[in-house]
Amino acid sequence: MAFELYTKERQSKSLAPVLSISAKLGRCTLNRAAAETFDKDGVTAVLLYWDAETHRIAIKSSANKDPRSFNIRFARDKKTKKLTSGAFSGVLFLKHIGYDMSETKNYPIKWVSELGHFEVQLPAECFGVSPLGAMDGGKKHGKAAG
Repeated sequence: MAFELYTKERQSKSLAPVLSISAKLGRCTLNRAAAETFDKDGVTAVLLYWDAETHRIAIKSSANKDPRSFNIRFARDKKTKKLTSGAFSGVLFLKHIGYDMSETKNYPIKWVSELGHFEVQLPAECFGVSPLGAMDGGKKHGKAAG
């Protein structure tokens, strides 16, 4: 029997900008490659934009006094003090757009310099999840169809 190389389902480090959306909590984390863009400019809050037609999110820096903004927190290595990531709570936004937060997922993101924001393309299958499926007749909540 020949050996087969195991490939991790989640890559630990990426040199390309990545957004991770955590399961259930809706925590949005920018990896180091993405977080550096905001950190070097002293960004403390971001605005989130949604394009429902194309399933794209735009993440743009904001004045932290804007009531629509989400505070971003940067993490640093304790020894080297180097930036490791940046994160914000996007749960309300994700619920608003109907995003399925049942599992943690990573998405490549790109910096659009002429617009000054990151863009994230989300797959269409990440949407439209209902807490009660049409076929289960409400059985998840102890209600019988009928």
